[in-house]
Amino acid sequence: MGGTPTGLPVNAITWDTIVVGGGPAGSTTAGLLAKAGQKVLLLERDTFPRFHIGESLIPYGNDVLLELGVWPKLEKGGFMPKLGAEFTLSNAAGFQRFWFGKNLEKRYAKTFQVERAKFDHLLMQHAEEQGAKILQRAKMTSIKTDNAGVSVNYEHEGTNHEAKARWVVDGSGRTSVVGHALKVPKSDLGMPKKLAVFSHFKNVLRNGGDAAGHITIVRLEDGWFWFIPLDEEKTSVGLVQTIEGLKSQGLKPEESFQRALENHIEIRFRMKKAERLEEFRIEADYTFRHEVAAGPRWLLAGDAAGFIDPIFSSGVMVALRSSQLAAKAILKADGESRPLSTDEQRRYTKGVKKMTSVFLDMIRMFYDRNAFEVFMGSSSKLDMPRAVLNLVAGNTDLRWDIQWRVWLFYAMCKLQKHFALAPRLSFEESPRRNVKEMAV
Repeated sequence: MGGTPTGLPVNAITWDTIVVGGGPAGSTTAGLLAKAGQKVLLLERDTFPRFHIGESLIPYGNDVLLELGVWPKLEKGGFMPKLGAEFTLSNAAGFQRFWFGKNLEKRYAKTFQVERAKFDHLLMQHAEEQGAKILQRAKMTSIKTDNAGVSVNYEHEGTNHEAKARWVVDGSGRTSVVGHALKVPKSDLGMPKKLAVFSHFKNVLRNGGDAAGHITIVRLEDGWFWFIPLDEEKTSVGLVQTIEGLKSQGLKPEESFQRALENHIEIRFRMKKAERLEEFRIEADYTFRHEVAAGPRWLLAGDAAGFIDPIFSSGVMVALRSSQLAAKAILKADGESRPLSTDEQRRYTKGVKKMTSVFLDMIRMFYDRNAFEVFMGSSSKLDMPRAVLNLVAGNTDLRWDIQWRVWLFYAMCKLQKHFALAPRLSFEESPRRNVKEMAV
């Protein structure tokens, strides 16, 4: 287990790794490296616990949580168990439900809905328990890096400091302070700019039984709502739409939220008795991906490497999995007293891009009306629902028996434009509700 040498000031230590950002990516990287024996300094500009969005985990992040050793803390921490996910139309005319425990390995049968202030703080505290040195209210101001190591300047409690290390990992989220400072090129992936407006509510209608912890996605013709049960009372509810669509309405984001609530049967039904617990929050213009995610002595992890869209709750899982990749790459190269080779840099970048690309395909499917019809009406033939279940659960390393079915699913999505392989969907308001539960 790692740790800071006693009796020495932080700036007098040559660190093995400096981690910038204390969210899931940063704290996971710090925890894994400290657990392996490294001297790790984590710089976090805020004070934890702090609010953050992205409150729904998906099962294929479980492996990293188990490796970290935090799974027992989640089990005992009062987090809402999440056994699946469901999708419905805003007019209540279509419904699709997934259960993780059907046709997935036991360790992927359950995950959690998490209030991020509590979850992220737990991960940070765990990293500290592993031996990482945590500095909160510490803002990185500049960085220098070469093949020998890195030098990071930061401001902490009104004073400027410098820290040196062999490695730096950027876990600072979408601000990507290291990526920005190093001028790493990035792309918006050709996705329309979007805006999310959201808050926490009580008295939102919940599912009964084992589905009580499911995330519910309500698809509108021009956007979507999320419903995430965080505990016995509190539910996170948000509306995502394009910025262009919002501008065309001539409304403020919270006004657009209220109008959507009033205009759609499914939303009205769920929010009939809801009471807002806090002010609305807004996140906007969040889609990007860095073209390169690693250099000789630096790596970008989680949202700092790229963030696509919140629809399939991929953010925390990609943060966990990319941090695991980053830690393994650092430990291997550090054990041989060398920087990352060009090939290792490419492999890490390819590994992170592979994760986000799996979700990018799903996200494009979700926003395409014809493709979404196939998703909502997936045929049970050829075991197609099991393939879709793997995607929803976050499996980005598909076996052949799943992969060819995924390819077939996307082929059907393309053909749906010309042939009705799945029932056509209508967003016209109707009291009818056609409930179909995934048989997987």
